[in-house]
Amino acid sequence: MKHFKTIRIIAAIVFLISLFCTVDLGLSLLFNTGAVYHDGYASHSLLHAVFGIFGDGMWTFDMFFGKFETSAWITYALLVVNVVLLFCKGEKNKFRFALKNPN
Repeated sequence: MKHFKTIRIIAAIVFLISLFCTVDLGLSLLFNTGAVYHDGYASHSLLHAVFGIFGDGMWTFDMFFGKFETSAWITYALLVVNVVLLFCKGEKNKFRFALKNPN
C-alpha cells in the first residue's frame, strides 16, 4: 500500500513538471506568432533563461510547434496515468468496503 502511494506521488510530480514545460513552450509559441513583438523567432521562456534548455537561437516556428505538440501529448498521457492511478485506489477501497459489508 505504501508503494502505491509513492507511485502516485511520483506520477503527480512528473505530471506537474510536464505541465509546467508544456505551458512554458506554449507561451514561447504564442510569443513567436506575433511578428510585431520581435524581428525573428526567439525563445522567451523561463526554462531557457534558467537552464538553457533550448540551446542555440536558430529555432523556427515549426520547431517550436513540434516541441510544444510533443510536450502536450506527454502531459496528456501523464494526466491519464494519474487518473487511472486515482481510480485504482478508489476501486480498491470500494472492494474492501464490500468485503466488510456484504449487504
